[in-house]
Amino acid sequence: MGHSTNGTAASEAGSARQQQLPGTVRLADMRTLSCLVSQTGQTTVTFAGELDIASADQAYEYVRDAIDTDGGQVLLDLAGLGFCDARGLGALARMSRDARQAGSSLHLVAPPPRLRKIIRITGLEDELPVHRGDQAGHVQVA
Repeated sequence: MGHSTNGTAASEAGSARQQQLPGTVRLADMRTLSCLVSQTGQTTVTFAGELDIASADQAYEYVRDAIDTDGGQVLLDLAGLGFCDARGLGALARMSRDARQAGSSLHLVAPPPRLRKIIRITGLEDELPVHRGDQAGHVQVA
């Protein structure tokens, strides 16, 4: 399982099973989910569509594979997320927990206002830190 810096799949060294993390996948009710690893090793997973009971588990597995494969800082670009239910929120929390356990960090980028409100109401701000990009494209604490 691996992902090269240019966004194409590559096999993980020493892996008994040859699996690959696809660049873009379609999930149940989610239009697309894609992953890109920058030259600096930062992984960005982009969500588009809905993160709900129909797609949350698949999205979780995809992000967990990205964390296990690439490590480092993981950004979840949620600008294209149209809807997130409780199952989706739970999946985001599990992604964050898995990143911490793997020695990585997970940050939300551009979550919709409704999702930010739900994160605040549920007390998950520390678990799901929200970041914004500055004009140079760097990530900062919101």
